[in-house]
Amino acid sequence: MKSKRAVGYIRVAAPEQANPRRGLDAQVAAIRSVAEAADIELLRVFEDSGVSAHDARCPGLLALLAAVEAGLVDVVIVPDLSRLARDAEHLQRFRETLDRHSVRLIAADEHRRPTE
Repeated sequence: MKSKRAVGYIRVAAPEQANPRRGLDAQVAAIRSVAEAADIELLRVFEDSGVSAHDARCPGLLALLAAVEAGLVDVVIVPDLSRLARDAEHLQRFRETLDRHSVRLIAADEHRRPTE
């Protein structure tokens, strides 16, 4: 069976969340936890620090999309969907890009919720 390849994405808008890296490190830990629990190989975590989620042209997010479009990943893991976008239209376009490339999106905060 082919191993799933994943990348993560983390972002903080407030500079104080990035220095020290407390906010970023907590997001990385959530992503790693999901990858380990699902036996998914985490290749890399892309990062944007001090950048608003209202900006769809964040350097880390653009690099992640380039990896998706190059066919390098099967899964994108984020701590929560608000890390990707605060605007519903931006989030929808992101999801459409993933769908075109058959890439699954996992939000760690939803992954940990108990099933009913």
